[in-house]
Amino acid sequence: MIEIKDILHLIGNELKDGAEQAERFREFIEQDKWSSEQIKGWLDECINKSSGAHDPYNRAFQDLAISLGKRLGFEIEYGRYVGKSGEDNYDGVWRRENGDTIVLEVKTSTWPIGSVTQLGDYLEKLSKETEKGSIFGLYIIGKGDIQPLTEQILGSKYKDRMRLVLYEDLMEIINLKEELVPVIGEKEAIEKVQNLLLPVESINIGNIVRLIIEIATTKSTVEEEPGEGKSEEFAKKEEPWTKAELLSYLKDSTPYQRLLLAALVQVDKEPATSKTVTFLMNEIAKRRPSEGIDKKITGRDIAGARAGLKMRRKPLEKEDIIESSWSHSEKDHIYKIKEDYKQIVTDWVKGEKLWIKEEIG
Repeated sequence: MIEIKDILHLIGNELKDGAEQAERFREFIEQDKWSSEQIKGWLDECINKSSGAHDPYNRAFQDLAISLGKRLGFEIEYGRYVGKSGEDNYDGVWRRENGDTIVLEVKTSTWPIGSVTQLGDYLEKLSKETEKGSIFGLYIIGKGDIQPLTEQILGSKYKDRMRLVLYEDLMEIINLKEELVPVIGEKEAIEKVQNLLLPVESINIGNIVRLIIEIATTKSTVEEEPGEGKSEEFAKKEEPWTKAELLSYLKDSTPYQRLLLAALVQVDKEPATSKTVTFLMNEIAKRRPSEGIDKKITGRDIAGARAGLKMRRKPLEKEDIIESSWSHSEKDHIYKIKEDYKQIVTDWVKGEKLWIKEEIG
């Protein structure tokens, strides 16, 4: 695993406002190729090695924390490492498409944090300058006792506009988003996790309950084993698809679902193992960048795509078009499109320009 110390060494062990090294560092850490595990490792390293406000590990932690907003679907803006008179001195900003803005204060430790008034002043200033959306504040904390800061926020006039989160919990939100994407698509996954970071109107507890149930229900489908048996009651409700119904259903597929279906009709041997299916899904994603998937697809993404297909199918009371089970001989999950629907799905895949069988030989 690449370490932050190596990256800092390459740029002279120094991060300064306005310096080329800072720009290069930010461009490097923003790359989509870095896994969540890699980013978490860098954050851990910064916390363990940081020795003060002007330490390069402290500043690297700040930039890494700001960059996480990009993985959560925000437009991000890096702030300053060191405050300067007459400048906007917040650490960073995350913006949603609807204009909602989160002003960030990033701290490797809760000590010393003087007063929440400084972040509050930033909120007041930006509120006057912003015509669209609402302005919120968020502390991202590395370590330490967060209770005093929590009490400060609750006792301030900003209690409805300011929140805090430990970086480890923020990484869990990113992991949650990555699990939800194959199930419900990137746009909806982003909306759900972003809502976790914004202050929820707390007088009506129902709003909080609905948010928790919605995410928990969606996430539970990812954890369901492929090929899991159905209850007799549910099985009785499942009806065959007409061609028109199936084409309408396929039309609303997420990118991961599209790649899964495309892979299943292009395998050389049926049923296909999870290993074969993920290989083909990755090949299709690589050759069809318009699908917007630029990370390595794994067996978990198959489970997510299957769960998403089930979520859309269940209210329609239609049967599964994919057969799946565990193969003891292959020691892997195996999949195939049901024969009744294979030609319809094949024609749809070709029409969607997802057919690559001749391209890979």
